[in-house]
Amino acid sequence: MMVSKPNTRKNAKSNSFTYFAKFIKFFFILFMIITMAGALYVAKIVLDIAEEAPEVSINRFLSLSEPSIVLDDEGNQMDLIHTDEVRFPIALEDMGQNIIDAFISIEDERFEKHKGVDYRRTIGVTLRDIVGQITGNRDMQGGSTLTQQIIKNTFLTREQKYERKIKEIFMALRAEKMLTKDQILETYLNSIFLGGRANGVEAAARQYFNKSSKDLTVIEAAYIAGTTQSPTNYYAFSQSSTANPEKYINRTKLVLNAMRDNKKITEEEHAQYTEQLNSALIDPDDKIAKSEELRLKVESGEITEEEYNFQTDVLETGIVFNQTSIVSDKYNYEYFTRPVLDQVKADLKAVKGYTDEEINQLIAYGGLIIHSTMDRGAQEYAQSVLSDFSNINAEFDEVRKKIDKATGLESETITRKEAEAAFSAVDYKTGQVKVLVGGRDDSKPNGYNRSYYSDTFGPTGVLRGVGSTTKPLTVYGAALEQGVITLGTAALDEQLLQSEDRQILVELGNPTGDKWPQNYFPRYSGHTTIRKSIVNSYNTVSVRTYYSLGPDRNNIAKSYGEKFGLVYNDNPVTVNFTLGNNQVMNKDGGNPLILAGAYGAFGNSGVVTENILYTKVTDSEGAVLLEKNPSSSQVLSPQNAYLLYDVMKDIIKNVPRAQLGRMPMAGKTGTNSNGDQKTSEIWFAGLSPYYSASIWIGGDTPYTLYQKGTTNSAPSSLTQDAYGKIMAYLHEGLEIKDIARPSGLTTASFCFVSGGIPNEQCYIENTVASDLFVSGTQPKQVCTVHTYEPPVIDPIPEEPETPVQTPGNPGNGNGNGN
Repeated sequence: MMVSKPNTRKNAKSNSFTYFAKFIKFFFILFMIITMAGALYVAKIVLDIAEEAPEVSINRFLSLSEPSIVLDDEGNQMDLIHTDEVRFPIALEDMGQNIIDAFISIEDERFEKHKGVDYRRTIGVTLRDIVGQITGNRDMQGGSTLTQQIIKNTFLTREQKYERKIKEIFMALRAEKMLTKDQILETYLNSIFLGGRANGVEAAARQYFNKSSKDLTVIEAAYIAGTTQSPTNYYAFSQSSTANPEKYINRTKLVLNAMRDNKKITEEEHAQYTEQLNSALIDPDDKIAKSEELRLKVESGEITEEEYNFQTDVLETGIVFNQTSIVSDKYNYEYFTRPVLDQVKADLKAVKGYTDEEINQLIAYGGLIIHSTMDRGAQEYAQSVLSDFSNINAEFDEVRKKIDKATGLESETITRKEAEAAFSAVDYKTGQVKVLVGGRDDSKPNGYNRSYYSDTFGPTGVLRGVGSTTKPLTVYGAALEQGVITLGTAALDEQLLQSEDRQILVELGNPTGDKWPQNYFPRYSGHTTIRKSIVNSYNTVSVRTYYSLGPDRNNIAKSYGEKFGLVYNDNPVTVNFTLGNNQVMNKDGGNPLILAGAYGAFGNSGVVTENILYTKVTDSEGAVLLEKNPSSSQVLSPQNAYLLYDVMKDIIKNVPRAQLGRMPMAGKTGTNSNGDQKTSEIWFAGLSPYYSASIWIGGDTPYTLYQKGTTNSAPSSLTQDAYGKIMAYLHEGLEIKDIARPSGLTTASFCFVSGGIPNEQCYIENTVASDLFVSGTQPKQVCTVHTYEPPVIDPIPEEPETPVQTPGNPGNGNGNGN
């Protein structure tokens, strides 16, 4: 029997296959383990990122289309805050089916079917992104559903990172469980940016076609929906689009294709609309021929004028636009609302640390409620008073120069114009600004606000010289507080002369001047009192008092001015503090709001309270975002503040139209001069026991200011009518009371030539006055200027002696008879 040999080759092959199978099995198991581990790791990363995603707030989600608003001091809406993008939120049922169909077709065709995320679209976009990373052309755009887009714009940044995309997906899934499809669609269509200044479909319909979104044709709706991919690029009114409409026409055709594919329009409608769009892309020569054909048809009556205009517009742009301004930049309360917004933005940056972009986004989309301090009735009344020229009665001659190009000769035209005016009033105890009127005409947006200034407000804020209203702040207030003067200090109303006062002139920066300064009325009374010097606004005494502050007078006066709110440049000079001049318009000085806040200190025990325009800001959910608590600083002692208040009450006695009946008032007039030394603007700043306020009348250019219909300089008394009327309105129904006199004051007499205790000769010379003093600062030495010499009295002549009478007969008057 033959024994067969083992088939070693076959066995070897079998063993090899077995080893290979085992290797494959091992590799597969290892691959599965690695894959599962990787999947678990990726899942952990995804879950960790998802856990970091913000909570989806329904109110915040839906408030995307809510504008921020400003309320007055009684909680009533006074203005909607404007942003660069304008919105007109409307209900979904009011939008029209065409616009809804166009957006869903191009942006989220499975919107009604998915649960917040379109996985088919997301996977496709992800694969494209992987390819993009390899090729260096990465693009993560285009995969978001409508829900995801709202999430991204409302809760997340716009960074193109996977972390953001993961958060976006999870938040979208949450949102769809909390909201209906109609709520999501309505929010999206009210908020999406669509080019120009339009946010939302209603704003876009008005901007592009001057109609409501419900009235849009299919082509118009398709164009608007097409802009979402690149609103700036497809903006029809841009210079590039006007020159070449092909880019937005092709995009509109793409939307029409999507609408056809999603059965929103028929094939026939699609062909008709596409033909219309293509007519704008034909050869220029063909356009000319077509235009001529249309012209002949309208001339023959075959088509109407309206049809002719439509067809010619189609030839040019493919779509017939009707561009319109969708919003006026004007606020209802121009002069108040813009400063409110300025103060809120500054505080959001300083207090909350927000960036400018974050602030603009918050105001545009956050649905903020800003509680302002404005007294609506008083603001409207003040505006009406200033708008009425009969309350101003001041004019200026505007000079315009022109060069004749042919002859090279210069000519000028002079036009008499009504003066401008501005006013502000503050509750100086709380710092709340009640009235802020920056000009006589509030009908134009973003004009000069002559009552307001801040570093962030821009070129429409105003600073100017405040004239003699500075004296109680930077001269007399500073000198009283420094202990340099009292109201009993001797004052001299005489000009400084080179022959006698050269050293003073040199120290005050006027070394070549002579007979300086000049009073408003060029009369000089010699020896006088500090009270009379303030009441009559003697420039001479103001300069001499400033000089008495000593070598550091400039820094002292500047320090007090800044504490009161005035603004100075780096190198202020004597006249800035003593006469209220400023060096550069809108670079230094003050305005009615600054002065109103400053003069409040005289009724607030010397405390300057920050002027605030709002009390709090709440977000769309009612949470307090900002609360405005005004800062305050003690600038003058209560006693010195009251002394100046008491002095300035005397000024009001001379301005009867600014008086408030029995309600006590105090204040100070002021004027500024131009380069010709003529009055160019007039001021009044004052206070009552309730409010402090200031008014300015003048021109934006320092032309000479005249009384109405004359060539006489306008006196500061012209401020009385408007100031008095507005303050009377503010005080209607308020209790008559006075500012309480603080303790630590006493009354004493003094000689106003020496400042000492008056002697008999002072009374004879009629140089004795009486005033208030901080206790302990009243005169302590008898006047040494006047020496009293008793008059020499001649002795009274002696009368001659009377002779002794001899007694008469008995019983003749001796008292013994009966």
